[in-house]
Amino acid sequence: MEARATFALVFLFILGSKAQTASDLTIVFKGQAKVNALKSDRNAIKSFFGNNLGRKIESEENADLVHFDGGGFVKFAYHPKTEVLDSTQFHKSIQLALLVPASEYQSIIGTIKDYGAAPLFPNIEKYKDHSKYYYFHAPGGQVFRIVNSVNTFPKSGEGYVYDAEKASKYGADDYGMKKYIFAFLKRGPNRDLPKEEAAQLQNAHLQNIMRLAEEGKLILAGPFFGNDDLRGIYIFDVETLEEAKSLTETDPAIKAGSLVMELKEWYGSAALMEVAKIGMTLQKKSITD
Repeated sequence: MEARATFALVFLFILGSKAQTASDLTIVFKGQAKVNALKSDRNAIKSFFGNNLGRKIESEENADLVHFDGGGFVKFAYHPKTEVLDSTQFHKSIQLALLVPASEYQSIIGTIKDYGAAPLFPNIEKYKDHSKYYYFHAPGGQVFRIVNSVNTFPKSGEGYVYDAEKASKYGADDYGMKKYIFAFLKRGPNRDLPKEEAAQLQNAHLQNIMRLAEEGKLILAGPFFGNDDLRGIYIFDVETLEEAKSLTETDPAIKAGSLVMELKEWYGSAALMEVAKIGMTLQKKSITD
């Protein structure tokens, strides 16, 4: 499709013209954690997470909140030495896992090594294999585990995580989009029906909508307000106009000539695939009641 191709070319041009910075790194932590650290390590902690890894840091009087992709943060609270673990004991505390996409995994490990952050137990066999995990001591001593995320690739952007499994399930392309068939329901030539017959036809029309939705073919449907010739829309999850046409022809209102259809290919968010499921949790009554 012309619009889709143009969008892709522009998007790729923008990506190609931008040099990557530390803030472009994708490092996901969706929880909330608190780490007690020495006041003397504050500058090193801010430098490592802020300048080296490009994380947003929110500073308080005696603490720094380091924010990650995914919406989580780690709070470094600064205390006197008597209230902080000795750096040699941090391996006994909880190890915080940071997810990174496979495409950035080696680069992020390299960034950590270049800074000089010490690896955890480099001479122990368990920690020598870095294909899935990389353990290291951040400034201050806290142990973090970098996770090579294969199935769920984190996506840059605060509060958002790219779910590769869901993207595949919904048929999303690299932009989170996919093709649908858009159907415009228009007023047909046979509208002058007796009231009772018209009500029966409308109910059959709605029953057919529910059937198509249950089969997973119809993603979205609904009427327009007003009394114009354009009565409503269907959005089909099918590949071809021919298949969409065969589905519309099962509609009793189409068969009776009360409605006619105009079909168009449409490029939209693959997130629409979730709408019907969410909709079932919101309705108190069936449309056929």
